[in-house]
Amino acid sequence: MAENLANFPSLGSPGTSLSGPDSHLSLGELDPDFVHDADRARFNCPVCKRTLRDSRQTQCGHRLCNRCVDVWLDGALAKRCPVGEADCDDVTKTNVFPDRSIQREMKSVLVFCKNKDEGCQFQIKLKDFKNHLDDCEYEPVNCEHSGRGCKEKLVRKKLKDHVGKCPFRPVRCSLCKEEVCHNDMQKHENELCPEQTVKCPFGCPIASLKRKDIQSHRDVCSVHPVDCKYKPMGCTFAAKRELVEKHEKEDLAQHLELITRHVTDLELKSMDTQAQIRNISQERDLTQQSLQSLPPRNADVQGAVHQMETQIRDFRLKLVSMMEKVIIVERKVPDLVDRARVDTVDQTVVALQQRIAQLEQQREREQQQPTQSGSGSSTVGGSSRVARYGTVDNMAETLSTQLTAHDRQLGVHDVRMAEMDLRFQLLETASYDGTLVWKIRDYERRKRDAVNGRTLSLYSQPFYTGRFGYKMCARVYLNGDGMGKTTHMSLFFVIMRGEYDALLNWPFRQKVTLTLLDQSAEKRHLTDHFQPDPNSSSFQRPTSEMNVASGCPLFVSHAVVDNPSNGYLRDDTIFIRIVVDLNPNPQNF
Repeated sequence: MAENLANFPSLGSPGTSLSGPDSHLSLGELDPDFVHDADRARFNCPVCKRTLRDSRQTQCGHRLCNRCVDVWLDGALAKRCPVGEADCDDVTKTNVFPDRSIQREMKSVLVFCKNKDEGCQFQIKLKDFKNHLDDCEYEPVNCEHSGRGCKEKLVRKKLKDHVGKCPFRPVRCSLCKEEVCHNDMQKHENELCPEQTVKCPFGCPIASLKRKDIQSHRDVCSVHPVDCKYKPMGCTFAAKRELVEKHEKEDLAQHLELITRHVTDLELKSMDTQAQIRNISQERDLTQQSLQSLPPRNADVQGAVHQMETQIRDFRLKLVSMMEKVIIVERKVPDLVDRARVDTVDQTVVALQQRIAQLEQQREREQQQPTQSGSGSSTVGGSSRVARYGTVDNMAETLSTQLTAHDRQLGVHDVRMAEMDLRFQLLETASYDGTLVWKIRDYERRKRDAVNGRTLSLYSQPFYTGRFGYKMCARVYLNGDGMGKTTHMSLFFVIMRGEYDALLNWPFRQKVTLTLLDQSAEKRHLTDHFQPDPNSSSFQRPTSEMNVASGCPLFVSHAVVDNPSNGYLRDDTIFIRIVVDLNPNPQNF
């Protein structure tokens, strides 16, 4: 019998119901304590030694739990009844039947509450056993703030007193009116509350600064170090705002040299790209020649030919990608300052600076000469060299205006080159296989911005299902959106307007899989997916830059992401992966 019961403990594991579909009693893991010993013996299963569950009667009149029949037989066709009396019969799966009578009797049998040892004195009918536990004052229950982090478990009658003192109870901040846990209020006031008055983090004398205004204060702070506007070109100067403005005006020659180097680098990149295109074209020609020299196809060479055709398609895609980069460079470089124009501007600026210095010296000498009385005129305006401008001051003002115009022109070139760098970055990181791996740095700061309402959501770089396929991106709300606001990270999928939409099938029907990647060795990635609704406007052909986002408002809870024992947040960085199923093929035009 010990061998037959080897697998039985699993039947009484927590959360397992032993009641079958025909039973009116659902005792689960509970084994009630009968008031009368006679009832305990009468309703006891001889196999599991527990209260009968979904009872079955044998031909010899004994009763077993429905699942205990299988445990007892243990694969055998028939065994002697486990009671072992002289008149017992063999038990098979076909000669036992449901005992409705005993099930009805059990409903009215009196049992003790399972919390009798804790103080509950109730005696209830077995049919009301579970309903009583839902109201029993001695039943252990979780704190109602368990969702906020409370791990306390106490009897129901003490719950009310605990809730009023629970450290995880919600309280409202008196400044920003946000609801936070009581034990987090001090941290909220010291680090997070947007309405809290703080000192300038850069050390300026302003004392009445609110935390939510720090970002906007950064732009006007008198002591906050700022970068030179030519930093994208390679200038490393950073200082107080007034010193940076002086530097930008005085070091024009250095900045022009940096711009020249940057444009030269772009030209070199263009030359390298063209060289790569030539190499790919040569490889393509060699491949085509190899294909032409092959004998007629047969079963042995079809696989090799198919592989070479695949390589040709890959070469063509690379060729198109390189051509796009070359076209962008050739369009942008003529609009930027070329080397000849930079040299000309450089020489002009140096000449103007020298001329201004000479005029300043001339004016100082003329001002030192005594004014001739009675002549009705002064020597200051008498020089023929300034007749064109009227006065030296006017000449200096005119030249200063010309310098300002040159400075403004350089600023325009700076903006254009920054735009070009951004385009190159997008091209270099673009994915054309329907998969996006999105790296989000500075997670804590970005989430804080979302909580404070400064930046509610972030957009990823675009990705594509193919070189001429659908254009898509991802959108994440780090502090949640809709049902997930303040409790979850919300992740959405967005269809964008692409250049080849007219050739694609609409609505968009590809399966989309959203994944938060685990950076630890366990790789317990969190994944969700959905099939697009063809009737939703989110998956129709875009008529604006992008459609309405669709996805998972309750993608992952903050407690899971922010928990340091999990591997989803490492080095203040998270990784999100979006995978679009490419079947059916979206490019079947």
